[in-house]
Amino acid sequence: MATITIPKKQYRNILDRQLLIEKEMAFLKKNILAFDEANIRSSVLSRWEHISRKLDRGEGRSFSSLKEMRGWLKSL
Repeated sequence: MATITIPKKQYRNILDRQLLIEKEMAFLKKNILAFDEANIRSSVLSRWEHISRKLDRGEGRSFSSLKEMRGWLKSL
């Protein structure tokens, strides 16, 4: 692997831009999740919560084929 040398100022600039992008991504993620939660029907949300509680209790789900699993996931 080749090593390159860049000035310290340029390196700090890259780190600052990376931090800015990470902050913006976190902001967008928060807003998108809030928007999605507002648009999910309550019946679907309650079904997902029920499935989540069952999985938290260790009640797994088994499938005999990949096609069956994909069908179940699409039905969520």
